[in-house]
Amino acid sequence: MLKLIASDLDGTLLQNGVRTLSDTVIEQIKQLKEMGILFVAASGRQYTNLQRLFAPVCEDIAYVCENGALVVYKGKILHKNVFERELAEEMLHSILKKDRAELVVSGERTVYLQPKTEAFREYMINFVKNDTTVLPDIFQVPEEIIKISVYEENGAEAIAPYWKKAFGSRATVVTSGISWLDMMPLSADKGNGLRVLKKHLLLSDENCAAFGDNFNDLEMLQEVTYGFAVGEARKEVRETAGRVTDRVETVLEKVIKQGGNWYE
Repeated sequence: MLKLIASDLDGTLLQNGVRTLSDTVIEQIKQLKEMGILFVAASGRQYTNLQRLFAPVCEDIAYVCENGALVVYKGKILHKNVFERELAEEMLHSILKKDRAELVVSGERTVYLQPKTEAFREYMINFVKNDTTVLPDIFQVPEEIIKISVYEENGAEAIAPYWKKAFGSRATVVTSGISWLDMMPLSADKGNGLRVLKKHLLLSDENCAAFGDNFNDLEMLQEVTYGFAVGEARKEVRETAGRVTDRVETVLEKVIKQGGNWYE
């Protein structure tokens, strides 16, 4: 019987640029809770951003935030990965040298910017809608750093080899959406975040399902028995998941109808 269902957001639960959750998803999450199935929002987004997105059910779900660097359940932090400051500052110096690359530094509840353009500052505040702190000097972040992101408007895929070569041996480096590349402490990924929750809740792989579409979802899909690639998922994600669906809601509806039991 299923006890936990985790889903990526952008490109998976939210497709085609949609920025808000449907009433159907919110109702399904409520029904899953009544059945004893925990829904997990697994995303590169920050915790406070996810809380706002899931506002009607924000107290009823768990969060694997910042691509696994932060895990929160019932308002408590179960796990947090942090960078050594020296490595984080080396990354910041490298990003600042790249003309078209914007950087975002993640703390627990806010992100820090030293924007190169006013357009990027407005994008982060008004479109991404993160809790945002603008600093005159990004090296003065006043808390532990859990993630450093590179925003490349022309596409993160093209820049990924450079950043993986530069820091891939010392950090987890993944593309996260079309324009974003995320770097987390070496042990941080969505799979590790899900392992933290499974251990805390005493669940096995057979109790868990997950949905994803991009490279940052691969480790999470390996942690469950029932994995799904959604929408325009990468080939590697489809192969790892072993199953494909058009929408997360389609599978959730079947799970609810089947009383939480799994029938292919």
